[in-house]
This record gives sequence, C-alpha cells and structure tokens, in this order.
Amino acid sequence: MRKHHNKLFYSKYRVKTVFKLPHRLMFYPTSDRYLMGIGGDNATPGVTALANFIIKHRNSMKFRFQDSTVFFYTNETMAQELIDLIGRYHVKTEVVDPKFGMLDKNTVGCDRLPHGKYQYQVHLRKDVHKHITDKERHALFTFIERNVDDCLITNKFVLDYLEDRSPHCYHGYFYVKDEKFLTPIYMLAQKGIDKVIKFVEVKNERN
Repeated sequence: MRKHHNKLFYSKYRVKTVFKLPHRLMFYPTSDRYLMGIGGDNATPGVTALANFIIKHRNSMKFRFQDSTVFFYTNETMAQELIDLIGRYHVKTEVVDPKFGMLDKNTVGCDRLPHGKYQYQVHLRKDVHKHITDKERHALFTFIERNVDDCLITNKFVLDYLEDRSPHCYHGYFYVKDEKFLTPIYMLAQKGIDKVIKFVEVKNERN
C-alpha cells in the first residue's frame, strides 16, 4: 500500500484500488442495463459480483478501464469490499493520508514548507507578457526585490522576464512567505496571475 500526500483523487476520493482483469471487455459498455445481463452460472469468478458492485455504487465512486487494468476511486470501505470480491486480480492500493483529507484543489499538504518557509506559490498566467504592462512588470519585480527575505524567484523564465532580460514569459511561478504579501502582489499585477497554491505543513510522527 502506498500513501499520497498532496490531494484527494478527483478531489473527493481517498483510495485508488487497481486490478488486472483478464475479462475486462465483458464490461463494455458500462451502462446499468448492460451490466445487469453479465454473469450467469458459467461466468468467470467475480464478474457478476463486480458488475453488481458497479451498479450499486456507481454514484458514489469513480472507475475507469485502461487496457487490461481497471481503476476504482472510492472510500476505504468500498475499496475493501472490492478486494473481497475480486482479490485474485488485485494489483495495488493507494491511499491519501487522512490528515490531508480536507484540502481543496489549490492547497497542498506537505511535511516541510518549500525552501523551509514559503507558504504560497504564485503562478503567472500563460503568456503573462501579454497580460501586464512593462510598468506593472517593473513594479512587481521592485516589490519582490524590496522583500527579498519574504519572496523568492527560483524559476529562470520568471526571473529573466521580471529583470527585463527577456520580453516574454510563457509560464512560471515564485514563492511568497506570508499571506500578507499576496494583497500587494495582486494590486500590482492581478491580470498576470493565474492561481496561488497554498502549502500547509502537517506535523507527523517525525517532527
């Protein structure tokens, strides 16, 4: 079993369970009407049970077939039920650590903040040079330079653009230590910001 720490699968499900199914083509199409006809006395072991499981839980899980592999995204109870049904085909299970369960899509759980202290990662828009003026670019860089202990540019493309060594910037981000710096950054270059990722440090047994 392997643990993921960043986000929930599909922003909702804690567990991904993977199976190798030799009879996967029997499940196409995956409509309830078709699945209800699968099975019978001569069915491959587990086929009827799996078809019934999908029908019963379709609205409270996600699943997808890929070649001979099927992926189920569920809670832990359903994952165990699947393993009980078709355990002979079980490959692996991946679980999101429960302490990260309430994080939204723009929040990342971590054991240590980036570079030890930065809580936010500010992502610039694609083709940011088309969205902000040279004056706004200069103002943003001046602010970052004035707050060098609280802002950090590690991306070469962003640094070259903000320092006026390149007229273009197609992607990139920089780090900000505290939330209080986000307001002035938005005021200086709001049209150039795509999103802000927040890092949440969660203590574990080691720290």
